Formats: sequence, C-alpha cells, structure tokens
Amino acid sequence: MKSKTRQILSTVALTSILSFLIGGFAVWGSYNSEISLVESNLNVVVYDVGLSSDDPLTSALFSVSQNNFDMTVAFQASTGEIAILKQSKKAVLGTTTKLRTRTIPLQAGEKLLIAASVQDIDKNLNRNLWRLLIFFLIANAIASFISLSISRSGALAIERAQREKMQEFLGDAAHELRTPLTVVKGYAELLKNKALDSEREASAFERLNIEIKRMESLITDLLVLAELGEEEPIEFSEVNLSELVSENVRDFQVIAPQHHLELDLDAGVNMQGSEKYLQRFIANALTNIRVHTDASAPVRITLKAGREIKLIVEDGGAGLPETSYGERIQGLKRFDRSRSRETGGSGLGMSIMSAVIERHGGTLALKKSDLGGLAIEVQLART
Repeated sequence: MKSKTRQILSTVALTSILSFLIGGFAVWGSYNSEISLVESNLNVVVYDVGLSSDDPLTSALFSVSQNNFDMTVAFQASTGEIAILKQSKKAVLGTTTKLRTRTIPLQAGEKLLIAASVQDIDKNLNRNLWRLLIFFLIANAIASFISLSISRSGALAIERAQREKMQEFLGDAAHELRTPLTVVKGYAELLKNKALDSEREASAFERLNIEIKRMESLITDLLVLAELGEEEPIEFSEVNLSELVSENVRDFQVIAPQHHLELDLDAGVNMQGSEKYLQRFIANALTNIRVHTDASAPVRITLKAGREIKLIVEDGGAGLPETSYGERIQGLKRFDRSRSRETGGSGLGMSIMSAVIERHGGTLALKKSDLGGLAIEVQLART
C-alpha cells in the first residue's frame, strides 16, 4: 500500500475513533441524564404517595400538580378496568408511545398507575445521533483532505503537527465533556436515591441544567466548525454590514451598559456574504469582551470602507498572552484552556470567528490594542 494511502487511512481511522468516542459519550450521557430526570420525577410522586397512604389518589394528583409534572395518573380496579384521573397529552396509556411507569398497589387488588412519556427524549436522541453522524462524515472529509494535501507536499513534519493539534483539541473536547458528565451522573445518583432535602434538590436540578447546557454549547460549536469546514459553498446575499454591526452594538449596550463604547462606523457598507455567520462573528467578538473583560474596560469598534472593508473590534481588557499576538489562527485554536470552565462556554469562539472570515475570503489578525487589550482586525473584500 502506498504511503499516501496509508496516511489517509490512518487519519480517517483516528478521526473516526475519537469522534465516535467523544460524540457518542456526550450524546449517550445527555440521553441518560434526561431519562434519569424522568425516573426521578416518577420516584418523587411515589414517595409523596407513600407519605399519605390514607388517600393515595389525592396525594398522587397533588404531587403531579404541585411539581408541574407532565404525567398521566390512573386508577386500575381489581377487575382490570382503568379510570384516568389525570391525562397527559404525551403519556397516553394503551398506545405505542414509549412510557416510563410506576405501579402502586392499593387495597383489594386495586392499583394506582403513574406514567410519563419519554418519546421526546428518544426523538432528541435520534436528532443528536444524526448530528453526530454528519459531524463524523465532515470531520473525516476534512481529515482526509488535510492528509492528502500534506502527502502531496511531502511535508512529513507538517502532517505530524496537524495530527498532534487534532489530538490535542479532541483531548480538550473530551475533557470538557467528561467534567459536566461526571457532575450530571453524580447529581442524578443523589436525586435517584433521594439523598437531598428539598432546597438542595432544587439546587441539584439547577446544576444539572447548567452542565447539560454546557455540553450542548460544546456540541453546537463543534457542529458550527464542521459546517464552516465543508467544501460546499455557503449561500451569500447582500449584507449591510453597517446595520449588522449597529444592531449587535445596541444589544451589547443593553446587556453591558457599564462598558464605555466608542463607535466609528461608515454608513452603507455592503458586501456579499452570509448574514447568519457574519452575525455570529460580531456577536462572538462582543461576547468575548463582555465575559472576559472588566466592566470598566473601554470598547472601540471601527468599520471603514475603502478599497477593502476594515472592521476592528478592540477593548481595554487583559488581552491575550503576548505570544498570541500576530499569530494566525489555524484549525481548532484555544488561547486559554481555563476560560471555558469559568464561563460555561466551549472555548472555541475564536476558531469559529476565524473560520467565518476565511469562508468570506477575508483575513483576521490579533493585535495589541492601544486601549490596552485585544484588537481583532478583519479585512474583507468589497463587492
């Protein structure tokens, strides 16, 4: 087998294994946490019924209503006839809908049935599996293209460096996913075993939601990067960049009014591009400032249209490590490994911003701002 073919196959195999391990672990962990939450809610109702054995029907209805659970509560007579006490639109007894149920024995062969639907959870699992498959295919396509390019150039050292960067990123992504999944599993176990009082239980549910959202953020950003890395062209239309920047600035001023904001925008700066991705770029740049700079840090945004369009977003914050200025963002670049853990983000915002500009045929540079922090300078072609 030729060396070029071996390199392509090894790259595809490595990307496939790591993609399935990381993506499958995240998707399955999210599915299990949602199922555990349904099971925990059912256990709550059973527990409440057990506290008031004199009137189990009323206790069950009160528990479901009080906790705002979407469940069906039914009474089954000793003859097998079922009377619905509270009907959920999703959890319908006697249908093919996937349900999680609890049966509470009553006197004289009677039973109390409690059912919750998991159909939406199964649908969400299927959607995530399809997304994982799409990401896997795109990641393999990108990996194959990179390997082929390296083989043609004969740059063995570059190939090794690219593999190390891919492994480093996938390792970072695996770590970022492993941390919230560990927390989710721990709290789910505590909730399942009813080891928390009501106040700590509410706090545990809130923490579960935070960690699940963190995983969703990471997976979403991975899919965005994969989408931007596709070879197929993105649909462009005429975009008024001046209005797009102004809209995002207005939102920023509402969310972070404490920042002193200086604007120098030319009016009517139009270009051919993707409004969705340009919006993502501007929103990411301003979000980085809002999250990672002090409230008193000044912000300056400049948009000028000459032979080329020049957009500069800069701040007076702490900026990046000195070695990062002037560095070209390649692939899945992470400047600060601790940021995503502190803020709940994925840490991939700068990589997404760079990918957006590259897909628009522009250039992005990271420089030291005279305000003291980071200056993101972008040049785009006028159309």
